Amino acid sequence: MNLQNYSSQNKRLLGIDLFKGIAAYGVVLIHGLGELPRDENALLISKFFVAFCVPYFLATSFYFSSYLLLFKTNISYLKTRVKRILVPYLAWSLIYLLARLAGFLIGNKESFYRLISDPVNMIFFGASAVHLYFLPLLFCGTVVAIPIIRISRKIQNNLLILFFVLSIAIYYLVAASGNDFLLGEGIAFKQIIDISFLQISNYWMYQFIRIIFVILAWIIRCMPYIIFGIIIHKTEIQKLFYTLSLKIKKRTITKSLIIFLIPLLIFALFISKISFLGLFIPYLTLIYSILISNLISKYVTMTWLTMKLGYLSFGIYLYHALITAGFMPILIKLYPKIINLQLSPLILIISSLVIFFVSLAITYIISLNKTAARILLAI
Repeated sequence: MNLQNYSSQNKRLLGIDLFKGIAAYGVVLIHGLGELPRDENALLISKFFVAFCVPYFLATSFYFSSYLLLFKTNISYLKTRVKRILVPYLAWSLIYLLARLAGFLIGNKESFYRLISDPVNMIFFGASAVHLYFLPLLFCGTVVAIPIIRISRKIQNNLLILFFVLSIAIYYLVAASGNDFLLGEGIAFKQIIDISFLQISNYWMYQFIRIIFVILAWIIRCMPYIIFGIIIHKTEIQKLFYTLSLKIKKRTITKSLIIFLIPLLIFALFISKISFLGLFIPYLTLIYSILISNLISKYVTMTWLTMKLGYLSFGIYLYHALITAGFMPILIKLYPKIINLQLSPLILIISSLVIFFVSLAITYIISLNKTAARILLAI
């Protein structure tokens, strides 16, 4: 049973649509209300979404990429990914640059000067807005995925699983040592760079090495998701998913076990004192979202809502920062004392929901125009 047959039974993997929407909301919550301090419980909620949101988007992206690469030529696949990743990246980079320029004109000069003083960070690493780095990161992983997926056809399952665990371990070591990609600074392998760059006087050589190190860090980050996408498409695993999803759709004990036990396992990984285990959260969530897709399809309203949510989630991710930037001055004007408070979970969740639904509505309006939807939302 391959994915094509499996998907034809589901018509659409609605569980993935649902969790893409949740991940989009999580990104809004992480960035919601800017840098206002959060109390301990609000920080805990934010930390969970940090561990889940972008990793889940990466997991789903490479899950589908693994399948597409089996049926498309490399050139055709790359053309598609350029349109769906780099075109929106350039468009939104320009939009956020213009937004920063508007901020400069009304007095926020420091932010704009800091941005244009580092053009490499702005052009290649998405510094125009804090969340845009995801797009060049995804594109780097996409390019690397092509040869890896081709080679993987000749690799046995047990070796793939070993490579998967090793790739997670390597990423964990890079991140734990402080050498992962650093937002804002736009560098990776900072400890190496801090030593090596002292010896480099040539500006262009400095920038070239900087870009190489960032690409390397991004490849290391994407590698576990690429390998997991390959593993999950194996015929025997697809058969298992198909069998379990049918059991979940029916009223059986399997349904209750999977619906409740997997979320409990995800929660246990999150609160575990072994931080390495937390890296498995997006993979478990992807499995869970695939398994519950048939269950969601039983309900017409739920099916429609999740399809719309999945369809617009990428746009919400890209657009929400503009709403957040506009929401803060209004909130401070209505409730000036908030700048002196630690945000509680209730305030954080409510404000994030407001930003999320406004972003959802505007993204939907953009999607109605085919040209705008293609350039800005990749749909």
